[in-house]
Amino acid sequence: MGSKSVAAAIAASVIAAVSFGPVRAQTQPKPPAQPAAQPRPDDGKLDLKLFDKAEVDRSKGCSVALWQANRDPDKDRYAFIFSEALSGQNHARAPARIKVGEKILPMTRVAIGGKVGGYGLYPYQLYRLGEGDGFAVLDLKLGEIEGEAVEIESGTLTVSMVGKLQARVPVKGGAGCMTAPAAAPPPAAPPATAAVPTSLDGIFSRYTVRPAQIPRTLPATLKSRFGCEPEMLKAGVTGFQMSEESAIWELPCQRFNIQANAVYALVYLPEPAQNLRFLSFKAPPGKKRTSAPAELMSPEWDVKTRTVAGTALGRGEGDCGVYERHRVGPDGEFVLVEYREKVACDGKATKPEQFPLVYRGR
Repeated sequence: MGSKSVAAAIAASVIAAVSFGPVRAQTQPKPPAQPAAQPRPDDGKLDLKLFDKAEVDRSKGCSVALWQANRDPDKDRYAFIFSEALSGQNHARAPARIKVGEKILPMTRVAIGGKVGGYGLYPYQLYRLGEGDGFAVLDLKLGEIEGEAVEIESGTLTVSMVGKLQARVPVKGGAGCMTAPAAAPPPAAPPATAAVPTSLDGIFSRYTVRPAQIPRTLPATLKSRFGCEPEMLKAGVTGFQMSEESAIWELPCQRFNIQANAVYALVYLPEPAQNLRFLSFKAPPGKKRTSAPAELMSPEWDVKTRTVAGTALGRGEGDCGVYERHRVGPDGEFVLVEYREKVACDGKATKPEQFPLVYRGR
């Protein structure tokens, strides 16, 4: 019997046991009891409630959260019904939480079934309530992991407690990690009154490279090494001066249907033909860039923070692709500070800056 069948069988037997209650020993018949008072209409119902949005903080760390399928957690104050915090690289599970009446009840996962997905999620999961008087069963349809997120496309949460009717709720949800936002750039320094600085710490400015400064052999070199179109250089080369003697040149390379790319070189300004070194861009650990190491698609600069952002769309609809940001280090090399990727081209156009986060540098 597979793990899925085992988990389903365990869940079914547990729910049946809880629903029917403990088996009682047979005794001699008792005299007829006095008629009992009529129960209130809600007696026996399990009062499973939704969390207030303020009770489920997903702004820090990693977590699993489920909400009622017909609610929107971004718009509705009451939507979440299940919350589970994860910690550490192995995503160790803290006790999950549900709300019954006015009490928040902790639960511990005790059985699993099906194929494991991201963040240790399984299609079938059995939880024991903290006080030992009930169980909860999750029957989930898991999506593929995208960046740092896993979508729970659909499912049901079934809660059983001794002496109560079962509560079954259709759910959706997700698992993921929230990374602290990047620190804001420091305030601009007052205008300098000293001599022109000669290091990256004191100068980084954009300028237009004069055609006479460009080595004659550069177009051929770009074509042979990177497949660049020589005509692209006629659009102009942009320089970013790092000191009196060095600069980074942004060299237009190729134009495609919807985008263009560029390559970059660290140049010794007095003798650019003899001292020019091409730069490269790094991918996050364990990841391979969708573009060649030396290329950046659709570059956009923020000179104040010395960062350049690139967007490589998977297709013209803008519903998938990669967004990356790199900062110029003291040695003129590019340092990766942010990498986002949306793998699924699902027809839902998204701003590249809002693609799922894969990596953020310190």
